[in-house]
Amino acid sequence: MHARDRELLAALSKVNSKIGSVTVELLTLQPDDAAYAAGLRTLGRQLVHIGVALTRRAGELDGTELDPSALLNAPDTETHDRTERSEP
Repeated sequence: MHARDRELLAALSKVNSKIGSVTVELLTLQPDDAAYAAGLRTLGRQLVHIGVALTRRAGELDGTELDPSALLNAPDTETHDRTERSEP
């Protein structure tokens, strides 16, 4: 595993470890629309950032190019991909 991959997975772990506490914080912010929106936006940006980084790295490894903006409109293909790989 490359150092870059370790850094990427460490960043994912950091975001993942904060999801629970951020979710609880968002629940407490719900009555305040502006603060709640800001919290949602921050979390969304962090998740998109790590998702784009993971997708780009996957593309570097297997030569698949994907416009990160296409991720927002693409259907979830993970289930379909697993099905195709498991068939004989």
